[in-house]
Amino acid sequence: MKTIKAILVDDEENARLILNNFISEYCPNVEIIAEAEDVKAAVKLINKNEVDLVFLDIEMPNENGFALFDYFNKPSFETIFCTAYSEYAIKAFEVSAIDYLLKPIGVTKLKEAIAKVENKLLTKTTFTENISALKENLAEKEIKKIGILIGDGIVFMDLNDILYFEADGSYTTIHHKNGSDLTVKKIKHFEDLLASDKRFFRIHRSYLINISQIKKYSKKDGLSVTYDDKTLLPISREKKEEFEEFMQRNNIL
Repeated sequence: MKTIKAILVDDEENARLILNNFISEYCPNVEIIAEAEDVKAAVKLINKNEVDLVFLDIEMPNENGFALFDYFNKPSFETIFCTAYSEYAIKAFEVSAIDYLLKPIGVTKLKEAIAKVENKLLTKTTFTENISALKENLAEKEIKKIGILIGDGIVFMDLNDILYFEADGSYTTIHHKNGSDLTVKKIKHFEDLLASDKRFFRIHRSYLINISQIKKYSKKDGLSVTYDDKTLLPISREKKEEFEEFMQRNNIL
């Protein structure tokens, strides 16, 4: 792997110093070639140099970090966001499949983020859609889209279009309004990712459902929910009480 040429963009000099020291000590394959304290300075550096990676603060004066992408139609660099955002915003980063470092930055997370960047640079994966999904999720103050690894790329799905997730060993089949797709992630990954979303509930070890899309909840002939008047999914008995409480809490029952 060739050396990753990177720039740091943060309005706080001390924050740049700390990150620079961490990278110098723990990430020998990353070379910090320049630093900027705002977006406009960062744009000049990117246009002037060959930049593989940008460590980008979000909350800065004049223009926030997202403004950087208004200057590039198709960014040729990878980005790791550095943020002190709230718990909700962090969830927005995760579902949008965006790499981020939560301030104060930890060495382990830094190494993990760099490893992901290395893989993206090798596969030449673009992340334009990731940024669009992240900005939409943050603007709406609600998770709208989720990035899902399918095949050799990431597909963004509107959560309202997803019917349910079905466990398939170490994989998960995602059933949605336009069909179904298989992803290499386990169903627990999606359960954790959507834990704070009031639309999703794990009714069975094999099923994580979107309760806003169910057509019927039946207590007869075994507990179950129905989609499209035909797809019937079982609710495990140990989940019955928790499921009904969940539905009542969200004013559905």
